[in-house]
This record gives sequence, C-alpha cells and structure tokens, in this order.
Amino acid sequence: MRIGITGVPGTGKTTLAKEIAKLHNLNYIDINKLIEEKQLWSYIDPVDNAKIVNLAALKRELQNMPDNSIVESHLVCEMELPLDVVIVLRTPLKMLEYRLSKRKYDSAKIRSNIYSELLDYCTERALRRYKEKETVVYEINTANNIDKNMQEIKQILNNDGDKFRAPWIDISKEF
Repeated sequence: MRIGITGVPGTGKTTLAKEIAKLHNLNYIDINKLIEEKQLWSYIDPVDNAKIVNLAALKRELQNMPDNSIVESHLVCEMELPLDVVIVLRTPLKMLEYRLSKRKYDSAKIRSNIYSELLDYCTERALRRYKEKETVVYEINTANNIDKNMQEIKQILNNDGDKFRAPWIDISKEF
C-alpha cells in the first residue's frame, strides 16, 4: 500500500506519518528531506525565504516509490502520485493558529495557512488530482489526540473508513 499524508503546516503530518510508518512497517518518505538532498527547488522567494519547489522534478523522483510506503508533505496534494490512499489532515482554525504561533511563524505566514485551511485547499486539490484514479481521499480532524487520530487512520487502512471520505470536516468550529 502507498499512503499520502497531506495538509497545511501545523496539522500533524510528520507526527502521524512517522507513527503510521512505524506501526505498519512502511517506508517513510520525507519529501522535505528529498527536496533538500536532490535540490529540487527552482529559486528562493525573497519575501519569505521559502524554497519554490520544482514540482515536475519532485514528481519524477516519487513516481517509482516502493510499495508499502508513506509519503508526507503539504505538496502531496499538488501532484498526482502513485498512491492508494490520501489522507488530508485538517485542524480547526483557532487550534491551527495556536500551533503555528508556537512554531514562531510570522503573522503573514500564519494568515496564509489559515486561509488555505479555511478554503479546504489541500482537500480540494487532492480531490481534483485523484478523482480519475483509484486513489481514495479521506480527511482526519487532528484536533483530537494522536491515539484517536491513529484509530481513525486504522479504520481507513482497514477499509472501514467511509465516514472519513473527503470532504466532511467543518474546521470553522471551535476546539
């Protein structure tokens, strides 16, 4: 099985992907590390010092990922990859703001990520990318604790997670 984990920064992608990889004995593919190692960016944005990733080159690197792998990044929703399942991690807006503040993100970057979450950006992109494929897109609300999130992911991976099929989450509610 090939699993993709995506969502805006602060939703818990790395934490949950590593836990899933450990629990299910999957290869963990760290897209950020791959981008650094292979220098898969086109330029650095002078406004926020962010690396602008060459998505075509990144997609080429990921096309032959091994079976029994999990790949995580906010970029998973930006390209069509050979995945069986995509899980979009979602977080209520106030909680997301809190998490990004703890990471010391500046206000513009926090606002940008909150807008992306508010617009269901990763869910909408994933649904668009994978609608013609066999890949099923799910959503998990990461306002819960990691044990609850892992139970929900276990349901998805055991083909018992229809209630998590995207889109179903309303992140405008308080946590």
